[in-house]
Amino acid sequence: ATSTGPREAFDLGRESDRVRDRYGRNPLGQNLLLARRLVEAGVGFVTVNGSTGPAPGQTGGGPPSSSWDMHGGDMGMGNAFGSGSYGMGWCQPVLDAGLAALFTDLHDRGLLESTLVVVMGEFGRTPRINQLGGATPGRQHWPACYTALLAGGGVQGGRVVGASDRIGAYVRDRPVRPQDLSATIFHALGVPWEARVTREGLSRPLSTGEPLLDLFT
Repeated sequence: ATSTGPREAFDLGRESDRVRDRYGRNPLGQNLLLARRLVEAGVGFVTVNGSTGPAPGQTGGGPPSSSWDMHGGDMGMGNAFGSGSYGMGWCQPVLDAGLAALFTDLHDRGLLESTLVVVMGEFGRTPRINQLGGATPGRQHWPACYTALLAGGGVQGGRVVGASDRIGAYVRDRPVRPQDLSATIFHALGVPWEARVTREGLSRPLSTGEPLLDLFT
């Protein structure tokens, strides 16, 4: 963290206005740009918070770090499908632009094959919209079915594993468990996912899942 390369990576002023605009002048876009600069500088692990920041014209500062917490008006978060700070109309285009810029830059710099990008949250959203008492539309927490995106690190583009039912409530075909995802990540990093870690006399595997090998072929 104190060596020259990573320290200078935090200076986004070294990037052109054109590049910064391409990522998006918002917290998520600029943090994804910072992530690319840290990877270039040799940092081996980078986490980016998904906050998109306040939407244009939003008063009150917008969400501090939970842009995707789209419960709707019954929790004072506005329309989950609108263009406010908690709305898909703002958050989704910000994510799309930032990720597109990140993938393009990693590819152009020859870093995509050696960098695994994982985009995910910890759960999904209820398949049915809540409008209780006339509240602005939103959706609650839903752990039964959700998605993750993997790119780079040997992952082949266009692969889709599994499918939900027609309303996204439950997994219909080929479920992927969290441990399968962890095993896949270890595989992409060249770490034997079945290796065991021993601590204080206890020996446990890095992952109890199975890697999704068809993502890499």
